[in-house]
Amino acid sequence: MCVSDTQNSFADYGCMLQIRNVHFLPDGRSVVDTVGGKRFRVLKRGMKDGYCTADIEYLEDVKVENEDEIKNLRELHDLVYSQACSWFQNLRDRFRSQILQHFGSMPEREENLQAAPNGPAWCWWLLAVLPVDPRYQLSVLSMKSLKERLTKIQHILTYFSRDQSK
Repeated sequence: MCVSDTQNSFADYGCMLQIRNVHFLPDGRSVVDTVGGKRFRVLKRGMKDGYCTADIEYLEDVKVENEDEIKNLRELHDLVYSQACSWFQNLRDRFRSQILQHFGSMPEREENLQAAPNGPAWCWWLLAVLPVDPRYQLSVLSMKSLKERLTKIQHILTYFSRDQSK
């Protein structure tokens, strides 16, 4: 799945979707419940039977090796995770309930930040529930650095937390 793009018909980055459930409507339409999986970058666009197609390459985060960098990454991660929990808890009950019903609970903090090729699951859950423009989400999706992604999420949360306190 890629978000639409006026110039190229769809964006340069996307996410493979895993179908969780399909509900068929009487008029022939369907409601498809999905969850995101692997991220990818579009290498080549095409068309088949009237549908957009693409050749892609999967993205994975660049691993941090230096012990000091790992320590700094852990500190940033823990700070942003706490900030995310605080933002979510301070939402109005109605919004929080709607998010929980549709997306489920925020995933727990993970011990090994670099175990998953796409970083901690809670980052992606949060990105899905934050009310931000899809182009902004796309910029985060395309990042291969967990540090950069956490920093961008921190900026979003700081902006929304200021709004909540008004």
